[in-house]
Amino acid sequence: MVDADSPRLGGLDQGHVEVLAQGAIEPILVHRDTRRVVDGMHRLHAARLRGDDTIPVRYLEAPASEVFIHSVAANVSHGLPLTLKDRKAAARRILTQHPDLSDRAVARITRLSPKTVGAVRRASSEEVPQSKIRVGADGRARPLDAARRREAVGAFFAEHPGATLNEAAAAAGVSVSTACEIRQRMRRGEPQPGAPDPGAPHDARDPSPAGGAGRQLASRCTGRGPARHIAVLAKDPSLRFTQSGRALLRWLNERAPDLEAARELLAAVPPHCAVTVADLAHTYAQEWQRFAATLDQAVGDEDERALPRRPQGTAN
Repeated sequence: MVDADSPRLGGLDQGHVEVLAQGAIEPILVHRDTRRVVDGMHRLHAARLRGDDTIPVRYLEAPASEVFIHSVAANVSHGLPLTLKDRKAAARRILTQHPDLSDRAVARITRLSPKTVGAVRRASSEEVPQSKIRVGADGRARPLDAARRREAVGAFFAEHPGATLNEAAAAAGVSVSTACEIRQRMRRGEPQPGAPDPGAPHDARDPSPAGGAGRQLASRCTGRGPARHIAVLAKDPSLRFTQSGRALLRWLNERAPDLEAARELLAAVPPHCAVTVADLAHTYAQEWQRFAATLDQAVGDEDERALPRRPQGTAN
């Protein structure tokens, strides 16, 4: 087994090794192809300290170029915490090896803020190769120039007038709602709006495409009800100005039903696949129902806790 390429600048913590040696040792993570430890060097040394001949192992199936990323992601999620210095150094190395990753994607891996990752990228501009695309946290590659992406959607629709919204969105690396907005503008002969000001604070930007016009078009594409609720949530400071809140808003916006795209896709479902597609739709609906029920239960529990409590000893 090969020792980990650890993101810990200070190396092993012997005290932590001794603590781990006193209890049950959980499986370590090892890259199958290279046999390099990805996560678990403290556990491996703890097993050696107490004289164990074997240690439980889980294997990682991934390209060798991504082993360090998996190591960082594993070490920030459990065990001995990585220091801020460790995580910044890890972000710098990830950006050097994968310059096309977006600040947000690297932030999610290292548990830094996107703003901090951006500062690391700028400070390491001589070391970090420059890339004209960014691969986001969702794994999709997008050009840095938002206007160019919108032009790519228009060009795709011009070349493929019968294309669906999903096909255009996937081809240009934009959201389905953005593709819908652009097609609506093309049908009305309106020019496409310019890209958002890159210098504007991210939190102040409207989560829907192209501001007010985008909100109206997104409502036509995704249904007025969901769009209205998301717009209300987007104005809540506790969501707009926190990383987890913005992540929730993006998650809800990405999963809003795209009714126009659904109608186009339904026409393409072969009859012999209809039952399977329907089963999937029912499964997704049930998952959403359980999600909603969990939230309803949480609200009920909170309401119950808010009720005045009887003094101890009072009879029922």
